[in-house]
Amino acid sequence: MPPFLCDYSELEKMAGAVGRCLGGWRKILWCRPWPLGLLFLVSCIFLVSGYELCLANTNGYNEVFSAHVVKVIDGDTLEVRYQGRQLRVRLFGIDAPEWQQEFSHQAKEFARQRVEGQRVELQSKAWDKYGRLVALVHVGGDSLNEELLREGLAWVHIYYCKEPICRKWRQLEKEARMARRGLWKNDNPVPPWKWKQDHK
Repeated sequence: MPPFLCDYSELEKMAGAVGRCLGGWRKILWCRPWPLGLLFLVSCIFLVSGYELCLANTNGYNEVFSAHVVKVIDGDTLEVRYQGRQLRVRLFGIDAPEWQQEFSHQAKEFARQRVEGQRVELQSKAWDKYGRLVALVHVGGDSLNEELLREGLAWVHIYYCKEPICRKWRQLEKEARMARRGLWKNDNPVPPWKWKQDHK
């Protein structure tokens, strides 16, 4: 099972919250009106349960599991359903154009046609600061990450793609650039990480 509820960096915070919650047990007995005390008790129970499940599931990344794609948010972000829960997924190692950039619509549409409504395999890599699961995404045996690069609809991320597979991906990006596919039809397309810096 993938580490859904939290990652390692969140365990310590959650442990502290559990301790504070349980430490407030006496307050429950004296809380008025009683519905507030009951609400506090129920909250404690859910927090403890979530912490225990989190501990059980934080056994490392590179977990592989399948999920149903509910919606494509943009070229490199999906919303999936797994065991009744909604989850945002950020494609590992690549960066598609931002909304205001050229080819952002084409990147989203390509991803939508490939995976929306489909069952995909996710290989978890990390959690980002926005609470999204960073993952490799495969559909029908093909890597969506690679397909976006091959079609010239994404860059290999220079800051976050450090694994051996990134060497192959940089070659795919180079081939798309040489063939002037997708965003490489423009002479000097600006990668999203630089575009965001220039538009802060």
